[in-house]
Amino acid sequence: MASVLPALRRVTTKLSLPLIGFALCLAATLMLATPAKAQITFPSASPISAGNIAVRVQPVVTEGTQSAQSVTGEGVVIYGASPNLAIISENDLLVSTMADASGGGKTERLAATGLGDTLEEARYTIFQQDGIGSTFRIAPLVGVSVPTGMDNVNAAMPRYDQPGSSGWGGKAALTTSWQTLDWDFAAEVGYETYLPDSGYQVGNRLEANAGFYYPIWPKIIDSPFEKQLFLSMETNYTADTYDRLYGHFMPGTGGQLWLIDPGVMYTGALSSINFTFLLPMMQTTNGPASRYDFGFELELRWSFFTNHHW
Repeated sequence: MASVLPALRRVTTKLSLPLIGFALCLAATLMLATPAKAQITFPSASPISAGNIAVRVQPVVTEGTQSAQSVTGEGVVIYGASPNLAIISENDLLVSTMADASGGGKTERLAATGLGDTLEEARYTIFQQDGIGSTFRIAPLVGVSVPTGMDNVNAAMPRYDQPGSSGWGGKAALTTSWQTLDWDFAAEVGYETYLPDSGYQVGNRLEANAGFYYPIWPKIIDSPFEKQLFLSMETNYTADTYDRLYGHFMPGTGGQLWLIDPGVMYTGALSSINFTFLLPMMQTTNGPASRYDFGFELELRWSFFTNHHW
């Protein structure tokens, strides 16, 4: 009997080690895959860990004066290619703009619906400061706007109301994030410019975004399996120059818009659902144009962890 016990211990040890290893790997995977409080209205600043893939679907609905409406279905994929490098693809899978046009005593509802453009980006962390329960990062970003959208869906509508821009573009930005156990903060400042296509050129854009996120229930999670509810407050500022047609300014294009976005985030280990209002605080337009009234955005996100990274 004495000789059997050591043998049983060896067998038990051999069987338990793989199980313990599997459990540790599973726990590490869940911890690495746990999504941070990712930005809703500016996903290019969202944090991502090495090997993690985040897939987001973000429908956005806006309302304006003169019965102007816009519906955009955006798909975003973020991949942590290394601890410092993130690859981001933002795709306007569906863009639909609607407006009423009056003429001859009649009012006609016009719409342009189709595929939108794609923005491919790369973000690299150049500075990281870790503290007890907090981390601060600075990461510049560069991107290329690919004209995958449809630029002539409805000839009765102006060019700037079409789903696609038809022109190649570029983006340069600087992002920063400050994550703690109690709250998160993120910001982004960027500039976009476009090349002309067939005489038409989209105006340049200066944008500044910021977001603050605070947990309300539960305050602290004990395991990656728990879900957490956050209050979010984001803000977006854009300043657009005129669009041009054969070098001439197009009236009604460009201007400034400042939005305040209060919302809620319900996030878990591998998925989350977020909702935010898009409320205008200030707007200027270059000539007669529809003014922004309000909007809202819904975000659905899934995260996957792989071992494929640098």
